[in-house]
Amino acid sequence: MKSIFKNWSKGSILLTDVGWGDSGKGKCVSYLQADIGAKIIGGNNAGHTIVTDKGKFSLGYIPSTITNPQTMNLIGPEVVINLTFLKNEIETLNDQGFKISPATFILDPNSHLIMPWHKIRDALSEEAKDHLAIGSLHLGVGWTYSDRVNRCGLRLLDLYDRQWQEKLLDELANQEVLIKQMAQEVKRKTGHASQVDQQLDSKQIIKDYRDYGQFFKPYLQDTIAYIWKAINSDKKIVFEDSHGAMLDISHGSWPYTTGVNVALGAIYRSFGGKTVRSLKRILVATKAYQTRVGGGPMPTEDSEIFGNLLRQKGSEMGARSGRPRRCGPIDLPLIRYGLNVAGVDPSDEIALTKLDVLSGFNTIPLCVAYQFQGKKYSAIPHPDAQTLFQVKAIYHHLPGWKEDISSIRNFKDLPVNAQKYVLFIEKQLRRNITFIGVGQHQNAVILR
Repeated sequence: MKSIFKNWSKGSILLTDVGWGDSGKGKCVSYLQADIGAKIIGGNNAGHTIVTDKGKFSLGYIPSTITNPQTMNLIGPEVVINLTFLKNEIETLNDQGFKISPATFILDPNSHLIMPWHKIRDALSEEAKDHLAIGSLHLGVGWTYSDRVNRCGLRLLDLYDRQWQEKLLDELANQEVLIKQMAQEVKRKTGHASQVDQQLDSKQIIKDYRDYGQFFKPYLQDTIAYIWKAINSDKKIVFEDSHGAMLDISHGSWPYTTGVNVALGAIYRSFGGKTVRSLKRILVATKAYQTRVGGGPMPTEDSEIFGNLLRQKGSEMGARSGRPRRCGPIDLPLIRYGLNVAGVDPSDEIALTKLDVLSGFNTIPLCVAYQFQGKKYSAIPHPDAQTLFQVKAIYHHLPGWKEDISSIRNFKDLPVNAQKYVLFIEKQLRRNITFIGVGQHQNAVILR
């Protein structure tokens, strides 16, 4: 079966991640020449970085397909939107030479809005947890999803209701009560008053959202109907995931997860079963080593020389958070589990990114199994944090290579040990690695 990266003429695909995110999904998506690029879930807590001839760009909401001027880019209804952030992102990208208009970008009116009070509640929640905080960025994403599940909150389409100001003020009054209760909980649990700014200016909020309503109105469209019509026409659609399998609320390292499902679950939530059934292939992006941002377990984390060198050489800073990423050897048991969560078959494909970062090491460790309660496991015994904090990584070591591989575009031209490293991972995972990232630029790629 031919690789989608080499030969994609029609049909829809999913590009996802089987770890904790930060896998290079943006690079992979931007490489594909899609008719439509769809962001399927999440908020502005997940960023994708792309390097093109125009420069280096960090994307929050806009799909990574924006680098192709022929692609229609859209945001599905399961994405929660911070309108301040999205407006700034559109204006910034236009200033940088991208042409973002209703002809190239649409968003769904049913998307729920991240409001100023969600960010306050997010910060208060973390403050109350004190040393047990999960490492939220205080962007309000999870709390927006929480309100959505509880059938409250505001959607983008509410800004066009005749009674929208009354709705907003009613919601604001409810939220102020919740914020006061949460601040009291902070004091009860920590023994000191909250340090979070809890002020909400109703007049300013109304003014801002009146302006946002005018700005975004031309971009609104029923994205579900748009996608279904494109599926019927066999258009090339890439669904871009925001997070990795280990951050899935149902299957990840709970409670150190996001508030949403990923992969097929995310597509279903945004675009329904018709869209899930339409997928021709699932593509998985994973780094040649492991990284994670924020709190929670990471069985292969290396706080010594190897991990620090990976962070330096790979410029491992969170695209959205700006925080240094935790680094370590590739975790094959974790990836095996994530492949099952994402529904990846042997006929699907893996994109191995940032192989170039491993150049210069004499030997390279790979985690091939876990030791847990006296037993050996080839995949995660259970994904919850309590288990993952206790597992011990079992390593296999392969010889490294010294050569700079960033200019290589043919697999056979890679150093022999680099080839062996890729083939070892491929054999361990029983999936074809068809895309190898060897540099920052979107075209610094080896296809197999």
